[in-house]
Amino acid sequence: MKKYLFGLGVMIVGAGLMFVLMHGEVEAEGKPEPFVCSESKGGDSLRAHHRIWNCKTRTMSCGLTEKDNISCVSK
Repeated sequence: MKKYLFGLGVMIVGAGLMFVLMHGEVEAEGKPEPFVCSESKGGDSLRAHHRIWNCKTRTMSCGLTEKDNISCVSK
């Protein structure tokens, strides 16, 4: 029974310490990067089934389709 109470006490103290130490606010230091997209490519002919936009930020490049599919890579 003593081991059970000791373990329970340790868990409560650990949870309390985590709450106190992690309770501070977290803020982003920078401004959000602009997300710049090109005009869509494709879709002009009857055979073209996809329209694709190339979107870029300073740190990544993404391909976006009409069907809400997105694929990104880091630069």
